[in-house]
Amino acid sequence: MIYTAIDNFYLTDEQLQNTPSRKDGIDEATETTLRIYGCDLIQESGILLKLPQAVMATGQVLFHRFYCKKSFACFDVKIVAASSLWLASKLEESPTRAKQVILIFHRMECTRENLPIEHLDLFSKKYGELKAELSRTERHILKEMGFVCHVEHPHKFISNYLATLTLGTPIELRQEAWNLANDSLRTTLCVHFKSEVVACGVVYAAARRFQVPLPENPPWWKAFDAEKSGIDEVCRVLARLYSLPKARYIAVLKDRKQFTFSAKSGDSQSLATAREAPETSPPANDDANFSKSAPLETDESKEAKIKAALDKLKDSKLSDDESKSKPIDGEAREELRQKSKSEHRTETSGDKIKERDRERERDRCRAKARDRDRGRDSDRE
Repeated sequence: MIYTAIDNFYLTDEQLQNTPSRKDGIDEATETTLRIYGCDLIQESGILLKLPQAVMATGQVLFHRFYCKKSFACFDVKIVAASSLWLASKLEESPTRAKQVILIFHRMECTRENLPIEHLDLFSKKYGELKAELSRTERHILKEMGFVCHVEHPHKFISNYLATLTLGTPIELRQEAWNLANDSLRTTLCVHFKSEVVACGVVYAAARRFQVPLPENPPWWKAFDAEKSGIDEVCRVLARLYSLPKARYIAVLKDRKQFTFSAKSGDSQSLATAREAPETSPPANDDANFSKSAPLETDESKEAKIKAALDKLKDSKLSDDESKSKPIDGEAREELRQKSKSEHRTETSGDKIKERDRERERDRCRAKARDRDRGRDSDRE
């Protein structure tokens, strides 16, 4: 078989057991749960954004590849899932805006955490931080991939395999194999086996369910460059996937605040932690410290302050009365006369201006009346 695509991102069993997350103390069960949770976010958001299935499939593969190189303790699963979908939409020529991705993930987070769905202001500080974090995480993904983001999915092999193996393949078997291929993207099969092996595994599982016999002499998987051990491993991983409960978010970030798309989810979590935290009793010597720093006022000191305030009021009243009763000096009288004269002058000048305006208005009215009379006389003649 001739390979024309650059698709060489595959890990061994030992590498999958010693991932960066495992080195940070995250066990296998937690890592599996977070991988499934992130893939569920990508699939659900892609459906809400009405993107092709190829976009969601590529986003899930990029998601798994990134966490084969980086730890869940360093990058939050939510923002990596959003960035993987955003990058996959560009790779599959179905680009979507960052705004739409952020709004959809914000809505999904509110729904999953049973929070009231509120509008995310596009001009708020929270939205700006989310958009910057989305772009920053996308750059991290591209850097870890070495900008080689080609992905080959098992879906394109399923129809050819079924057409080659059996005649008159039922539609249900074809759909079942397609569904199994979609579910396989939630596991690490895409970074462990080539897409041809995964396609053979899902075809084999679908044929077993519908009891469709496949040729074994010679073995049918030899024609598709696959091994029986790889097919059995694909079936085992899928069976284990269906036995797991629904994946939920697990906070495993270290030395960083938990990432959220909604402001209220962080508040609710902080309130929950505050409720869980035990109440600390105040120290016994607080009263003594308070008495030392701010001594209480006695009744005698209060009476002294009241008397002092009353004396000040009396003194101010006496000074006002004295200023009123004092005779006005000559200079003060002269100032008062000048002020009264200036005020009188301004009043008289203002009256004169008003009188002039009135006279002008009267003259205009008289001129208009004369013009009207002249016009009437000319009409009579």
